[in-house]
Amino acid sequence: MGWQTDAACRDTDPELFFPASDDDSSVIVARHRIAVAPICSSCPVATECLRWALDTGQDHGLWAATTPTDRRAIRRSRSAGVPDPVADTDPMCPACALLFPMPAVDGELCSRCTERNAA
Repeated sequence: MGWQTDAACRDTDPELFFPASDDDSSVIVARHRIAVAPICSSCPVATECLRWALDTGQDHGLWAATTPTDRRAIRRSRSAGVPDPVADTDPMCPACALLFPMPAVDGELCSRCTERNAA
């Protein structure tokens, strides 16, 4: 997690990113989200922060100004093969949503899906 040293929030009280409520529709979470939005929007590593939260299944807190509900929706979309425009800047397999390294062509199937389709 080397990206954390470059995070805009590194000197901010962590409590701001962890509201006392888990209810995303609560006033408490809304206030926290409003407070972190300017920090996250100016952060040079917000994409890495969001990717880390998604990849490690963070179920609490605001990561890159996203709530746990936002991240669950992103994970559901990814599993349906729909990349997130912020977190998934790398090409991904349209069949299984597996992100693969360059030089992949966007829309190309990963090797696992290619083998499955050949069988």
